[in-house]
Order: sequence, then C-alpha cells, then structure tokens
Amino acid sequence: MKNGNRKNEHLDERTIELFVNESRLVADRRTEIALHLGQCLGCNAMREEISRYYDEVDKLQGEQAMKASHALYAPDRALRLRRYEEGGTLAPQKAAIPQRFVRSVRQYPIRWTGGFVLVVAALALLLPKIRNVDSNPAYARAKDEFLITYNTEGDELWRKHIGGEYDVKKGPWWITARPEEALTTVDVDGDRRNEVLAVFGWMSPPVQSPTPNSIICFDADGSERWKHEVHRQIVIGGVQYSDDYRVQQVIVGDFDKDNKPDIIIGASHNPWFPNVIVRLNPIDGSFVGEYWHPGVVPYFLHKDLDGDGIEELIFAGQNNRLGRACMIVLDPRKIEGYAPTPSEYVPQGVPRGQELYYVVFPATDLIKGWMDITNQVIKTNLRADGSIEIAVLEQIDEYKPEVYYYFDKELRCIRVRGSDHFTAAYKLYKDQGKIKGDLTDEYFEKLRRNVLYWNGKSFVHEPTMVKHNKEVARK
Repeated sequence: MKNGNRKNEHLDERTIELFVNESRLVADRRTEIALHLGQCLGCNAMREEISRYYDEVDKLQGEQAMKASHALYAPDRALRLRRYEEGGTLAPQKAAIPQRFVRSVRQYPIRWTGGFVLVVAALALLLPKIRNVDSNPAYARAKDEFLITYNTEGDELWRKHIGGEYDVKKGPWWITARPEEALTTVDVDGDRRNEVLAVFGWMSPPVQSPTPNSIICFDADGSERWKHEVHRQIVIGGVQYSDDYRVQQVIVGDFDKDNKPDIIIGASHNPWFPNVIVRLNPIDGSFVGEYWHPGVVPYFLHKDLDGDGIEELIFAGQNNRLGRACMIVLDPRKIEGYAPTPSEYVPQGVPRGQELYYVVFPATDLIKGWMDITNQVIKTNLRADGSIEIAVLEQIDEYKPEVYYYFDKELRCIRVRGSDHFTAAYKLYKDQGKIKGDLTDEYFEKLRRNVLYWNGKSFVHEPTMVKHNKEVARK
C-alpha cells in the first residue's frame, strides 16, 4: 500500500500480522496502518481474523503442551510457536509444534486459522518422528531482530526476539566480517550438547540493545544458563569512569589446549575508552582475569607463534593515549594487567600488563589531515604463507587510505605496502603542497623500520618480547 488513506489499495497480510503483534518492523507506519484499517472493511476483517488466530494459538499451546509433555520429555526437541516478543524480551518459547507445520502457519496464518484443529490432530501422529529430530544447536544467526538457532540439518530449533538492529549485517566491520564474535555455539561443560553464547553491545544505537553490558549463555533448549555483566568503577588519570560498558565481541576456542573452551569478551566504556578484555569460566560465566587497554582493540587473530602448542591471542586496534594504531599478543593463560600507557594514565590499582608483545605502528605523512587523534588497525588476516597481515587506516576525510604491514611468526615486520587509496591520498596531499617527497620503496622501508616494540620499559625498534613475559612464553 503506497497511500494509507486510499481504500482501494489493500494492506498485505504480512503487514497486518506485524501490526497486530506490535512489531517494530512497522513502528513508523502504525498511524498510517491504523487509519487504513479504520476505513477499509476488508483489511479490518483480516486484522480481526489474525487476532483471533493468535488468541486460539495461545489457548491451544497450553492444552497441547500438557498432552505432549510425556511424549516430548526434552523441551528442546521441536520448534516453538509463539507471538512476537517486543521490548528486548529473552524468554524461551514453550509449546512444542512440529517444524513443518510451524513454518506453514507462520507463512500463511490466515490459511491455517480455520483448520488449526487439524494441526493438533496431526501432532499426535507425528510425535514418534519428533523424537528423532536433532535438537542440538549447531550454529546460530542474528538477523531480522531475532536470535535463531539451527541444528546440523539447518532446521530451526528456537528463536528469541531481541529488538531492532539485531542483525550482524548492520553491525560494525569486525562483526560483519566475523559474525561468530557476536553469536556462537560451543559445548561449555563437555556434555556433547552445545550452548549458545550471545553479546549485544555491538548493536547500534546502544538503546536498541537489551543488555549491552552482558554476555548470555543459553542452554540447548533456549533457557538461560548463565549471564555475566561487566560492571567496573575504574579510575584513570584521576578521573573515575562511569559504570557504562558495552560488550562488543565474544571469542571462543581451546587456545591453551586443555580440552576446555576458553571464553573471552571484549568490552568498551561508552562512548570511547577504556577497553577491557575479560576471560570467563565457561561453566558458570564467572570472572577469571582481565587486561585493560586505553582504546578499542576489536580485531582478533589466534596463532601458535612459538610452536609450543599454545595459541597466542592477537588483538589489534588503537591506543588513544599513545596516539597510534597497535597490536597486542597475549598468552591465553595470563590475561592480566594494563597496556603500555603514559604513567599519568595508569589505571588505579591495576598491575602491569602480562602481554607477550606490544607493537605500535608509525604515522605516515598523512597525519596532517587526520580526522581522529590516532590511526587505527581496521583489518587483520592470517595469510596462507603463515605471515600476519595488519591493515592500518590513516584517518583522513577524502579517502580511506590503508597501509599494510606484514609480520612473520617471530613478530618481525618483514614488509610494508600502501593501498591504492593511500597512493591516491598521498598524491593529493603532495599536489596541495601539504607534503613533500615521492612515494618510493624507501618510503615504505622507513615505515617498516619505525614499527616499535614495547620491551617492558620503553619502545624499541628491534622485534622484542616484553621482558617480564619471556619465562611464560617459553612454557
């Protein structure tokens, strides 16, 4: 319908269904739709029929749940049918309905309204088959406002309505590139059934997120197993930062090779920094350790750098206090302390960091046009030849110039190159007289030599591990 005031242009069935369920998908059209329903007898009749349908579903759900409780002992054996839940509700669905009927009912609600009793009758015939449905979540998706889980066959198991902007396609770059850092499945307790881990602080704007400072672990049936909330009262440089944090990513893997999953979350103070990397106990979500950083480091890789069987954690982003893009290498067993920062910005009561490496990237001549206080890492990649690729963005308005740095397994910077955008931006600034010199191989070689490494006391040009961590690294 293009004009809600015209009676001869009917609303489609889906729009009316969303209106009845007060979905945010039509929130900006509610006045228009309500006006049309008040004028169009046909569409209003459809609205009443849809309303009766959902009333009948609610009633039948309760009755059938009682009848099928013994046959469907595990509540997560089938898909649940329910109304849309708004306002960030994370309640699991209750009634067990065969998946093939649920899909049809959701797609064609009016068609099923008059014959819903037949669905109930068919349920009794299909109960033996339902027992064989794979109810173990294999993967999950964040799309169209819903958290949705699937088994290995791609059958939907359960869904929860989260709210507007809950869709990885609308998330920041590190989420769209690695959606598993927003929502993933893992067996946290070794019972061979997967749990679902979800974080919500990456959603934009933050008011859309129901629990921006939390990670939630759902059991295989959709019930909440545990929830960890990030609450901090940190003082840095004499300033006490408010308890307002957003968990922007979750990282899962057996990095220390102890046959148990490691769960690590990254949280940032709203709106800018500090950032904190937190390790959690997978069984109950309890706190294990944390590493404080003066700026976001959302880009992540993991790689066994020294061949000891332990995969090091590689984070990258920006250090606002140093004014430079940065890369951090952490031992997954020792996530502790604070990152290199000027002494006046050391977090109160936090010990020195236990990083293995801390690398700072130089500024280019484009610094004269920076739109931010620092350049920043915006991409990380493990290449087929074993090298680590780090893309650093020089923040200027006209282009998105990237400089690519390449490291070997010993964290030596072996090569630097500029992107096409960097070349174009450099030429523009030179033509404008803002910079001098040509963009030669020697220019990029100078950038390579100016990559700096923290040795525990100061930054040096030679590839160096942080001194107090050498013993840990050799284990």
